[in-house]
Amino acid sequence: MSSIGTGYDLSVTTFSPDGRVFQIEYAAKAVDNSGTVVGIRCKDGVVMGVEKLIASKMMLPGSNRRIHSVHRHSGMVSSLSSSVLCFL
Repeated sequence: MSSIGTGYDLSVTTFSPDGRVFQIEYAAKAVDNSGTVVGIRCKDGVVMGVEKLIASKMMLPGSNRRIHSVHRHSGMVSSLSSSVLCFL
């Protein structure tokens, strides 16, 4: 597979010669490949439903850095990549 964004995909502020921002296209592709999430806010809290995607049998336990246990009865999910988090 050739890297069509070579040199133009290093930053979200770099446009390719044809006017494309490859980082935006990569983010859109990541959204297309992700599962569905529904969140409902109520007076007592928040209810979230997530589509369970079948994980690869090659994935190591603890290697998913997007789902975290906060407490025995609660958790946290992050949809941002580590490269985006370093800018926040």
